[in-house]
Amino acid sequence: MPRALLVVLDGCGDRPVKELGGKTPLEVAVKPTMDRLASEGSCGLMDVISPGIRPGSDTAHLAIFGYDPYRYYPGRGPLEALGAGLDLKPGDVAFRTNVATVNSDFVVLDRRGGRYIDPSEAREIEKIINNEVLQPLKVKYGIEGVYKQTVEHRGVLVLRGNVSPAVTDTDPHRVGARVEEARALREEARLTSEFINEFTRLVYEKLGGAKFNELRRRENKPVINMVLLRGAGTFKELEPLSVRYRVKPAIIAGVALIRGIGRAVGMEPIDVKGYVGSKDDDFTAAFMEAARQLGSHDFVFLHVKPTDSMSHDGDFRGKVMIIERVDAGLRAFLERAPSDTYVFITCDHATPITVREHTGDPVPFMAWGPDVMRDDVTRFSERDCAKGYWSRIRGLDVMNIIANYLGTLEKFGE
Repeated sequence: MPRALLVVLDGCGDRPVKELGGKTPLEVAVKPTMDRLASEGSCGLMDVISPGIRPGSDTAHLAIFGYDPYRYYPGRGPLEALGAGLDLKPGDVAFRTNVATVNSDFVVLDRRGGRYIDPSEAREIEKIINNEVLQPLKVKYGIEGVYKQTVEHRGVLVLRGNVSPAVTDTDPHRVGARVEEARALREEARLTSEFINEFTRLVYEKLGGAKFNELRRRENKPVINMVLLRGAGTFKELEPLSVRYRVKPAIIAGVALIRGIGRAVGMEPIDVKGYVGSKDDDFTAAFMEAARQLGSHDFVFLHVKPTDSMSHDGDFRGKVMIIERVDAGLRAFLERAPSDTYVFITCDHATPITVREHTGDPVPFMAWGPDVMRDDVTRFSERDCAKGYWSRIRGLDVMNIIANYLGTLEKFGE
């Protein structure tokens, strides 16, 4: 039976960059393997949700896996919590979090607290919040909570008890704005909003004086004195990929959110040492593991995070470097993968260097394999793929295309 690898380069889609001579990072990067596959396969552009809609990574991946986000999206928090290895019970409310830097007026100076958090700092942050913030609040409100740091500045907060997801974010989503007060959107969420607002005040008080921040001040790094909450939600059961597309799926992803989406749709999470969703990821190790997993799975999903991180930081050189390192990993994969393997490569959204945020631009899509129709495209990039066989597809089309090549889709009609 044939098998397939789907690679998603997070936020890799881009716009012309002046410093790159009006080209995109994909056009500038030296990536002989991706370009060879593009020349031997077929390409197109993809509107992940629909033209012009700016996808989050969560809604984008739901769409790519074949689940209409307008129908199935549970909020970012539950997906992040699942990816962090936390088990959710019915009624639990989960939030995606960022550690951040604020001033004494709670104005956000850095939404990511410098982005790169040392593992020892992450452990201390978890300890302080779980013991010195959530325990006193449990006594006062009767609401249990657990906080877990994931990758870099990201984390999750799960609340259990008399709680509701019908609350607004405390994350203002921009620097220079004040941390928002959580507001109850329905009466039953009033206690939850009160809990969150006191959580915010206690976090500022307890983290501000932490020992790791003393070292950060001496090293002239931004202090971490706030946790911003967004994406409240409760988990909804989804039909597994194994049932919907009749495949045995696995996922390789370092970022908790993407691992969580994989768990939600029944994909087996595969750990790879040194693959955590950062700029230092070992892409060759991840691709080699993907090749190994195709011996026991017929569909493997591989997520690449730092193309997006470089975009948010406006680092066009770093983005080009990541693309080139991914290409080297892909070359190693092809040397080990079974001969009947199909390879699909795309992005979950565009994050242009010039914008530093997700946009609704279409992203490149490529299919390669034993009997894939060959078109005239010779390079994998935004401009080149626009001329390809697949023309313009949606995110919801991707798994249907893959399952069609694998021969697992049931016939529609007689």
